Amino acid sequence: EWSTSYLPYHVELPEGVNAYIVTAAASGYVTLTRFEGTIPANTAVILNNGEPKGEAVDVDFSTNLLKGTTVDTYIDEEAYVLSKVDGVIGFYKAEMTDGVWLNNANKAYLPASAVLNKSAAFYGFDWDGTTGIEKVEIRNEKSEIYDLTGRRIEAITVPGIYIVGGKKVLVK
Repeated sequence: EWSTSYLPYHVELPEGVNAYIVTAAASGYVTLTRFEGTIPANTAVILNNGEPKGEAVDVDFSTNLLKGTTVDTYIDEEAYVLSKVDGVIGFYKAEMTDGVWLNNANKAYLPASAVLNKSAAFYGFDWDGTTGIEKVEIRNEKSEIYDLTGRRIEAITVPGIYIVGGKKVLVK
């Protein structure tokens, strides 16, 4: 039901499709502002084909925190991408490899430079304080970390392959 879009031309919103821009990002939430009518060219948006959330307003697109690309592009800055994890939709930190991550063509993302807490792993949706999400659980527990020889270590200090919380992790 949710996706992002970034197109190099104007688009008239079809009936039943809701469009939003992100106007703020703080305290674990992004504020979505719904609009109707036309999506201007080169404007990053979030789209939804379900029930509209929030009242549609005239928006100032210059306040939009989202960015996007029209072709597959490697981005060299930390960012958040729209994802659904364990049934919870929101902006999750993009996984970087060798200092970059891939943003697919015509997709939007939220640059980490646009948020207050750049270390947050997740930003949920907020419409004037009402999200419809009952509970978002982010665990900050320390997972057990082991090196490949099976020794338990306190922290990852050098690149390599580790077992963190029972999963293999490559740290570059």
